[in-house]
Amino acid sequence: MLGEPSFTLLSRILTVQELIDDFVVMNKAGLVLELCEKYYDESVLMLNNGNVFAESMKESYEKQKGFVGSVKEFDVNLLSSKIKGNVSELTFHYKMTGADSKINKFTGRHTQTWKDGKIVKEEYVSID
Repeated sequence: MLGEPSFTLLSRILTVQELIDDFVVMNKAGLVLELCEKYYDESVLMLNNGNVFAESMKESYEKQKGFVGSVKEFDVNLLSSKIKGNVSELTFHYKMTGADSKINKFTGRHTQTWKDGKIVKEEYVSID
């Protein structure tokens, strides 16, 4: 009927919880570059332990591309997830095995501000 939103349009509107759920699944699968393309706003501001890491999705993608290419195995576990309004706080434990078989383990908290289905700001803090 005229004036009613189509089912297709309604099915594309996701809650922050649904966006976070998909983000977590992709992160646990090691799909870092795909996350950049899917969930980071073109002009996202990314901070790493208080320092600017990237000021755009493209810059973040380029910086992470080399790192991701050197990882042969991802083991990522979600430790906690909190959502308040359009801000999420996700804490992950990472265990990554490099091409040289060296294992790197760390825990980090991602505080993300979401707008229109995209992350416009992310603050990453190492917590171990």
